Amino acid sequence: MTIQSRFKSSIKRGTGEAYLIMKEFPSMDFSKFITWAALKNLSYDNQSEGSRGKYIYELFKISKNKEKIRAAILKGLATESEDTWALVQLFDLAGFLAKDGDLQARKAIYDRFYKKTIQGSESAGQETIIELDRLEGLKYIAEATGKELLKDPNEWTDGSLVSYFQSKIPDIDVLKELKKASRTNPYIKAYTNAISVSNKPEIKKKETRKIIEIIYERIAKNSKYPIWSSEAEKLSKEEIKKLATDFVNSTDKLKQETYLRVFSKVKYPFDIKTIFKIAKEPISKKNRRVEFAIYVLSFFKSSELRRYAVKKIRTSSKPDYYTNLLASNYKMGDGKLLKSLVDRTNNETKIHNLAISFVEIYRANRTKDCKLPLLALYDKLNCGIHREDIIKIMIENQVLTEKIKLEIPYDSDSGIREIVLK
Repeated sequence: MTIQSRFKSSIKRGTGEAYLIMKEFPSMDFSKFITWAALKNLSYDNQSEGSRGKYIYELFKISKNKEKIRAAILKGLATESEDTWALVQLFDLAGFLAKDGDLQARKAIYDRFYKKTIQGSESAGQETIIELDRLEGLKYIAEATGKELLKDPNEWTDGSLVSYFQSKIPDIDVLKELKKASRTNPYIKAYTNAISVSNKPEIKKKETRKIIEIIYERIAKNSKYPIWSSEAEKLSKEEIKKLATDFVNSTDKLKQETYLRVFSKVKYPFDIKTIFKIAKEPISKKNRRVEFAIYVLSFFKSSELRRYAVKKIRTSSKPDYYTNLLASNYKMGDGKLLKSLVDRTNNETKIHNLAISFVEIYRANRTKDCKLPLLALYDKLNCGIHREDIIKIMIENQVLTEKIKLEIPYDSDSGIREIVLK
């Protein structure tokens, strides 16, 4: 793999290798890849992982062609019309530029704020403006929002930004200052009135029914979330057996799927024969019973399950569905099998699914055998959240490589950067 290819792979995944490559090869121009990563949030789950602005800006600062990247960032901020999370990242990048004294970037932030180019993106840039200008920035946001509130009766806002401001800047009584400003500014007044209404406590009727009754009500509606983990802990053995009996007696496939969703949170109390039979059916998007049956079986240890799992991992066109079965049926040497699965998988979603599964497997099975499959995932996965899990498991099993140790301080994921190596 060439240096440029390594850099592209790293910046897509968000690993610290990109920074180290730039430091090692200062004369090389990586600006096209930095621009690419700046204009599009390349993380797997943008909403969960957030902006990669800080990561990209650190690369920008040591880049050979800063002006080219800067121009692309400001143009992107002004013109992005489809992707909210790309817009949030562009606001962050422009914010870093503004903090470093770039007046044009500061103006670009204010010019773009609250432009309804992308539906639902009105809040993009709020945190950047507050970080730049504190109370005056919040007043600007309140005024811009208030104008829309007065213009459109369907417009709304809540007090979450004010709470965020107060948590970040506790030395300012933010509500007091906004109310003071609202005396002479009708737009800020409209804003403060709106957040006052949204902050009124909602009086909820106390739930008096038993948890099992609520679960059965959800099952009747074929809910995708028939039970929560906090509820599962409160079910009695008798109630769990009643749910399992009703599952066995059900002939409705959709209802069976809903029961299986329940047993993904509560261990199934009977013989697994019925569930194993479902798990052996062909996988289909229209038949998610199979997917949940396999997951339910991952809590059980048996030689038959292990043989089935290994066979499917080796031969199925969808092997990532079956890896969870090894969580309770792992044997030393399975790392080689799991690595081969990663090696032949290039689909982004399937790689992410494997990461979720491997984390469960190696949390349940502490072994140095995890090294090769987790390293293979690290080199393909662009989800910072699960990359953090992978690194922590490697640390626990004392198999973290020197290469990854060097990359940790420059990773796009803040949780990874905070890992303290002994």
